[in-house]
Amino acid sequence: MNQFFPAPLPDHARNILRRLSYAEQRTRRGQISYTKRAGGDRFPRYHAYVEDRNGGMQVSLHLDQKEASYEGTSAHGGEYTGPLVEREMERIAMFIKAQSSTPPPTNSGGAKKESKGFWGTLFG
Repeated sequence: MNQFFPAPLPDHARNILRRLSYAEQRTRRGQISYTKRAGGDRFPRYHAYVEDRNGGMQVSLHLDQKEASYEGTSAHGGEYTGPLVEREMERIAMFIKAQSSTPPPTNSGGAKKESKGFWGTLFG
C-alpha cells in the first residue's frame, strides 16, 4: 500500500517512523527501510520504504508474514493490502496529522520568562 504525505511534514521521515516504533534497517543493496513487529516474534512485521518527494514523503507499506523462503533470495510472504496494512497506514497518517497540527509551545502569560541558565536553575 502506497500513500503520499505532502509538505510540510512535522519532522524528517526517519524521525517520524522512529517515533512510531519502526526500526531502521539497510537492505542488501544499501537501501534504507523501516520495520516494526506486528506481534511478539520477528514475523509478522510491518515493512516500510520511504521516499522524499517535494518536501513530503511517499510511504510504501506491506506486512511481511514470514522470512525469505530460500537462502539468497528476498522473496517472502507479504501482504500489500488488507485490513492490517490499512489500519497501520491510517495510524501513520493520524500521527503525522496530529504532529502537524500541534502548535509550537508558547509562554503563557505573555511576559518573557527570565532564563537562569544551567547553574542558576540548579542552585536557584
